[in-house]
Amino acid sequence: MATSGSVDFSMDAREIITEAFQTAKIVAAGETPSADEMDDGERKLNLLLKTWSAKEHLWILTEGSTALVASTASYAITGARRMVSVRRRASSIDTPMNELARQEYYDLPTKTATGTPVSWYFDPQRATRTLYVWPTASTAIATSTTLYYTYLRVIEDIDDLENDPDVPQEWLEALIYSLAARLALAYGSDTLVPITAIAERLVSDLAAQDQEPVSLYFQPGRR
Repeated sequence: MATSGSVDFSMDAREIITEAFQTAKIVAAGETPSADEMDDGERKLNLLLKTWSAKEHLWILTEGSTALVASTASYAITGARRMVSVRRRASSIDTPMNELARQEYYDLPTKTATGTPVSWYFDPQRATRTLYVWPTASTAIATSTTLYYTYLRVIEDIDDLENDPDVPQEWLEALIYSLAARLALAYGSDTLVPITAIAERLVSDLAAQDQEPVSLYFQPGRR
């Protein structure tokens, strides 16, 4: 028999939650969780995704850009959890900028100095995500330069049981077993230990693959 030629398999939140309840043997195979159980599963699924969002994943690496504004130090970056890199682009040439730690930025004596931005600091607060540049752009630089940046975006919520999870296909099984482990703990299922072990192994194996296949070189510093 020929293969399907299809690679678009997916599961929505309802299917994932149902599978997790069945995997944890809280509901029997072929049965559907109650409305209250489904609500609980959706809540725990969102909490799990928020926990995963705290780690670096290739699928949430995102590119963005913003026009520089003269004498402006801060720029709102919606949906960013952590900034990875920032560069200036002028005349189609990118120039990487230097990242500052929080204390380094706040210790700058004159944050409104103007010129060519060479450094940046990203401040991810609960309700805001702000990118600061230093020095601020002069009028001449602002009109000819754009900021381009790479950031880790926040994993999207499950707002409806028909939503697909914001994860790649290969992470679906890990998502189901990780959710099943949380449900097994909450509902006192005796499947907790084996399911947790499977979930941890799946996440560990995927995390090992969730990296760019490039070499990293170390070089001793000069004195």
